Amino acid sequence: MMKPSPDFLAVTRSERTIAGASRLTPVAALLVAVTLLAACASTPAPTVGPTSPAPTASAPTSPPATQITEEGLRDRLDALAALSTKADGFRAVGSTGYDAAADLVISDLQASGWQVQEDAFTTPAFFDDGGSRLEVAEQAFQAGDVAPLIFAPGGEVTGPVVAIDWETPESTGAGCSAAGYGGLPEGAIVLVPPGVCFRRDQVVAAQAAGAAAFVAGYPAAAAGSVLRPTLVDPDGLTIPAAGASGPAVAALIDVAAKGGDATLVTDARTVPSPTRSIIAELPGSEPDSVIMLGAHLDSVIDGPGVNDNGSGVAALLEIARSLGGATPRSTIRLGFWGAEEVGLHGSFHYFEGLSAEEREAIRVYLNADMVASPNGYAAVYNESGAPAGSATVRDLLAAAIERAGGTPQILELGGGSDHLAFQQGGIPIGGVFSGANETVSPQQATASGSKAGAPADPCYHMACDDGSDLDLGLARMLTSALAEVAGDLANEPTLLED
Repeated sequence: MMKPSPDFLAVTRSERTIAGASRLTPVAALLVAVTLLAACASTPAPTVGPTSPAPTASAPTSPPATQITEEGLRDRLDALAALSTKADGFRAVGSTGYDAAADLVISDLQASGWQVQEDAFTTPAFFDDGGSRLEVAEQAFQAGDVAPLIFAPGGEVTGPVVAIDWETPESTGAGCSAAGYGGLPEGAIVLVPPGVCFRRDQVVAAQAAGAAAFVAGYPAAAAGSVLRPTLVDPDGLTIPAAGASGPAVAALIDVAAKGGDATLVTDARTVPSPTRSIIAELPGSEPDSVIMLGAHLDSVIDGPGVNDNGSGVAALLEIARSLGGATPRSTIRLGFWGAEEVGLHGSFHYFEGLSAEEREAIRVYLNADMVASPNGYAAVYNESGAPAGSATVRDLLAAAIERAGGTPQILELGGGSDHLAFQQGGIPIGGVFSGANETVSPQQATASGSKAGAPADPCYHMACDDGSDLDLGLARMLTSALAEVAGDLANEPTLLED
């Protein structure tokens, strides 16, 4: 999951617009450019309806909760964990682990009787080649305490450390504009805290101010647990940039106060990579009406991503199994997205490739991203500015969770996952979520029995997201709710008319 906060996203969501609705995004333009450079044309987007004659609708599609099982979810999560570990230790775009996962999903879907296609595209893939380090005074910080930011170029810089916007507990936003950096000394390494803008905004502003290197400081990150946000698009990035853990931040602040130097070395690269999303359909009797669900298939490069987002993938595969053989009124379509973690590239590519008629046929898009957090809660999406019908989807999902014995939590994600492309394209959206590394609130803890003040998933975007600590009961509840609502809407799409 691309976390919905400035720390993890790099452009404001108003900047991510759909081609045909407003303008082509910088990311979309980049995808077109690298595709042409690689001489690898994208395959056409899957058609809305089946190629065979439309069948007659069968009995109600919504599977009972008993058809979604913890055993089925566990089997699929174990399979994803095994192939991720066997390959590169992750399923990031451009990796052998991702390709193996895509093949696994195809096989599972075909066994459940679904029609399967691939949506091929070329996207920037980021590789951390190891060896990055930060030398401050007598200390040397390496992997775990310093990590190149996704899409930042590699390099080596030695220069004076300048701490920006660390004077007060709350950010003033000084790192968001070039003017906020003042007159930097030559070769400066700037240290910038989380702010009111996105990390890409900060890096671009630092470059414009003359910085030679950028360090994204995470003072709350324990030793060995630094996170790396994506900068979404490598275009325009010219200086090395890395995330730093709490101990590294403390050392840098101390050196900056003394007017000292540091050395930052990052060994990373970005290359165009052909990849694919997987699209599956269960044809309905009304092919011009589509109910779509999606989950991203890729992980970050720092771990196997069994909860994020193997759990969403397992949820959709369980739904596919439970619906296999049914003939709903509306076609049900599933999307297993590539390159979500680096910038929602797969879902945006897919949606931008649809014709106006194909977009209009999609009645709703439902997203599953992290549904098995070990200290999680049962959340449903409630996005500001979502298209008409989204509030109805929210209420339907909340009611389904209640019927399954849960207490739904209404949550805004800020466009931090693959529903964003559909939302910006005018499609009603909804989704389920069990929490990432943010601390669980007292209200969420009371509703779910989780521990307040602790993260919903302490292994978010880390190597320990290996499937060893998941809440499968919560995953089954959220998956069942998603299946119930998808089936109800497939047989009665007029439910969306709010």
